[in-house]
Amino acid sequence: MEKILKRYRDLSFRRAFLLAVLVTFAAVVLLSGAAILACGAFRSSLAPDPNGVMLKLEYLDGTGSPGILEQKVTLGREPVRFSYLTEIREDGEPVSSLTDPASFRVSAVKLERAVDVMGPRRRLAYGACGVLMVFLPGLFSVTGILVCGFLFYRLKMKEPLAVLNRAVDEIISENLDFSLEYQSGDEMGRLCASFEKMRQVLLENHRALWKMAEERRLLQASVAHDLRNPIAILAGYAEYLQIGLEKRSLTRERMMSVTKRLNEAAGRLSRYTESVRYLNRIEDMELQPVSVCVREFAENMAEDFTLLAAERGICLETVWLWGEGSGETALPQTVRLDRDVVYRITENLMRNALEAARGKVRISFGVEEETPVWGRGFFTVEIRDDGPGFPEKLLQEQRNRETTGGFPDPYGPGEKRRGGLGLVVARLLCRRHGGRLEISNGAEPEAGGVAKVWIGI
Repeated sequence: MEKILKRYRDLSFRRAFLLAVLVTFAAVVLLSGAAILACGAFRSSLAPDPNGVMLKLEYLDGTGSPGILEQKVTLGREPVRFSYLTEIREDGEPVSSLTDPASFRVSAVKLERAVDVMGPRRRLAYGACGVLMVFLPGLFSVTGILVCGFLFYRLKMKEPLAVLNRAVDEIISENLDFSLEYQSGDEMGRLCASFEKMRQVLLENHRALWKMAEERRLLQASVAHDLRNPIAILAGYAEYLQIGLEKRSLTRERMMSVTKRLNEAAGRLSRYTESVRYLNRIEDMELQPVSVCVREFAENMAEDFTLLAAERGICLETVWLWGEGSGETALPQTVRLDRDVVYRITENLMRNALEAARGKVRISFGVEEETPVWGRGFFTVEIRDDGPGFPEKLLQEQRNRETTGGFPDPYGPGEKRRGGLGLVVARLLCRRHGGRLEISNGAEPEAGGVAKVWIGI
């Protein structure tokens, strides 16, 4: 029975409705025919014999008094003998009539047309059977329509409508973390499957909006922290100049030094302001991937960063991850990526490493082939420094946020974190380019921080 119901649920609405109507019609015809036959048979048992007649005799007896006799007979049967009108001798032979046969008057009444010869109860039952033969087919038809509609709704629509109503209630209550399940091959099953896909899209969009709001909050915290230092420097030197001018204790050289520091602080504020404007444009920016010779692109970046490290007195070591083990033939000649975005990501991470390094930074370039998990290949850059590394609390936040897709707060309450806007910008740009950024510390004590990016190609 369960298999039959399952097959019926899998039928399309048109076929299921047509099947229900045909089954109902067959049931109504069978029940109506059975009721009519039963009522007809019962009525026939109540009705007189259609071949029978009632003979009515009117006569005059020997005294001349009239009499009436009735006798039920069957047509085509034995001849009618009115023995009670004949005198019988002792030997059983009739001898003479009680009266003159000329005085007889005989009339016959067909019994099937004479319902009045029945008793009151039989007459009532006979009439009720006639009514039922008309009423029952109509009753079966109306009942069949109602039962057909009820069963069709119960088997085909009740469960999916309940599932959809619960899903709508969950969405109204702003809960998208549920599963909508209804296994059927009909239109309602496909509708529920489409509703489930819509729920998943809404959930992803909701998470994306949440991430965006979280990112904005963290960006605001990063900007506030980065702006705090130059503003404090400007305020401090302004106060210093004010006090010095009042006391007239400032020399020309000292004023020149303070002015230089003020210009440097103003320059940092300008750069931070430009970074904030750039962050606001990240969400609306469109990538412009072009075919790039991966070797030439990586070598150019390595050359630029070597000069940047030399200005700070840092030794930069460049490592090429292709060519060893896999062979140079495994390296693709060209890849498609946005040159400016990738350069900005790598530059931000390199500046962060140079600020933390004690004397050495190593940058590694590589290309990873397409994997079934990610469905695409990656251009990889890993930057390792010999500085103090990233705080453990920052790394723990990264691990905690992996499930939600967020990124660590670069600053905590009362604690300056390594990274700032540069790390935030790099992470956002990685995501924009279909990649990711991970930070960690080296395995050895005092091994420094490690930042690795995967750029989708």
